[in-house]
Amino acid sequence: MRTAALFLILALPLSGQPVCDRIIWEITHGQYGRALTQLEGAPTNGGSEASRANLRGLTRMLAGDTKRSVIDFDTALELDPSMAEARFNRAVALLKLGEYPRAAKEFETIWGGTSPLRARAAYHEALALDAMQKSADAEAWLARALEVDPQLDDALFYSGVLHERRGDLQAAGRAYKTYLERHPDSVGAMLRFGVCAQRDGSVDTAKTYFDRVIQASPDSPEAAEARKFLVMWE
Repeated sequence: MRTAALFLILALPLSGQPVCDRIIWEITHGQYGRALTQLEGAPTNGGSEASRANLRGLTRMLAGDTKRSVIDFDTALELDPSMAEARFNRAVALLKLGEYPRAAKEFETIWGGTSPLRARAAYHEALALDAMQKSADAEAWLARALEVDPQLDDALFYSGVLHERRGDLQAAGRAYKTYLERHPDSVGAMLRFGVCAQRDGSVDTAKTYFDRVIQASPDSPEAAEARKFLVMWE
């Protein structure tokens, strides 16, 4: 099983400026066109030009224009080389574009600093390394991410994925179980825990979790996969 880099996290700044706060609200509510109209207009006193460039990049990336978003993040970093949010977001954009070595280098730079984004950078570094077929290194970076922020649940789930992939079912199961304790409605974690139980010979536990997946989300892809496993025991 190979899981793509689906759990990307972006760095959205906290502004405190009324104009930027309104733009951030529009971005978080999917109003990308309205946000871009304001960001591409005349400069206002709502934040620095570097912050506006970072917000433009975020908006473009969320709207699907990842290539162009890199230009905006570059602009933000030219104006303010210390802006960790812009560096982080540019690295995420590079990750989305499949430029894994460049993305990894940026995440390592953030990790080596003092930014509060260090844990998230380590998590994304793991995604980049995994995409480059360096699973062992990816596991090490996930461990770093969780050491800095034990509540980074995307890293916790992904650690389960990597452990499961290399056959460490006990470690994978622990990761998925902890994730489920925090997110009891996650059908993805239910399914993966059930698969680990099935592969480990715990048939009754596996059936229980496959049934939970189907009951929780009967029309989901996870439910379709759970049914395939249950059919084997009929």
